[in-house]
Amino acid sequence: MKSASTTAWRHGADTAARLAHRLARLALLVLVGGAVLFAGAWATGGDAAVSDNWVGVTVGAALFAGLIGAFGALVTAVIAGLRHEPWDRLWLPLATLPAVLLVVGLLEAFVFE
Repeated sequence: MKSASTTAWRHGADTAARLAHRLARLALLVLVGGAVLFAGAWATGGDAAVSDNWVGVTVGAALFAGLIGAFGALVTAVIAGLRHEPWDRLWLPLATLPAVLLVVGLLEAFVFE
């Protein structure tokens, strides 16, 4: 028979897992929005359209906010996993930060050299 504290502990894991998924989706949404804004400005105006103006500041803020959100999702997913949430349900929040860092690193290495 499960005790009340075990049930409360499991409920906390489920809540943390849902929060981790929401954070990961929000971080990806912010990053995609910044990428669409950047690509649209670059396509219409070139380099001058994205440097030293509101587009560059907005894209930089979106990148920073997306990275912070992805890191929060990763930490929250690890907490949920340690609280016995199945790890296979946490794949999105656990993979968001490494994937974002990989994409940013590849963009810096090959596109913005």
